[in-house]
Amino acid sequence: MSAPQKPAAPAAPHDPIQDLAEKIYVQLCGRIYGAGGEKPQPKAVAQLCFKLAEAFIAANYEFNPTAIAAREARNKASVNLDSVKIDFGAGDKG
Repeated sequence: MSAPQKPAAPAAPHDPIQDLAEKIYVQLCGRIYGAGGEKPQPKAVAQLCFKLAEAFIAANYEFNPTAIAAREARNKASVNLDSVKIDFGAGDKG
């Protein structure tokens, strides 16, 4: 008899800033710790990587025409529920 299977854990939400920061971190650590001289703390390097990733994403939406068009299309396709007015009392007339 086989053991009951556990339900799969929900996947963590995709964070593009974290993904980019991780790539920057790996590259920077390879350069920093592979060279001679004084080495910064890994936590300080990680903080720098997140700041760089955030700045890159912000600039991407400011200067990259493809990213600007994709964001505008996503905004147009989304529904703004703040502008929707529903009268729930209209159906109780009978």
